[in-house]
Amino acid sequence: MTTAILEGPIVDRISCKDEVQLYIEEKLGAFDSVIEGHDFLEIDGDIDGNTPQEHFLKIINHKLECAFSISIDAVIRQDLEFVINALETGITVRLHGVTRIVGYYSRIANWNKSKIGELNDRHVGRYSVR
Repeated sequence: MTTAILEGPIVDRISCKDEVQLYIEEKLGAFDSVIEGHDFLEIDGDIDGNTPQEHFLKIINHKLECAFSISIDAVIRQDLEFVINALETGITVRLHGVTRIVGYYSRIANWNKSKIGELNDRHVGRYSVR
């Protein structure tokens, strides 16, 4: 199972506790509705945690024949379209766009089309030296 790691600041303009609760409920409700009506994504359960960052949902992608776990925190903090796209394609990039490709960390916002294409073409694999 792959863990989708999506980062980003929660909306700064929300200040009242009731507003935060309403915002969270709306985001989770919208996520649930989209997954429920989706052709090949399905919620298969959850993994309990003490905080939203530690509580994950297990999402099965029947098209890719794989499962992802995504934190409740990521669902709340991210744009719904971005989250669904990541679950559909299996391609996740950090919202802040920092990645380690050639031995050091750099922001992908400064990369050219060729380098970004190279990042998107990378695959997770089980590589070993014999």
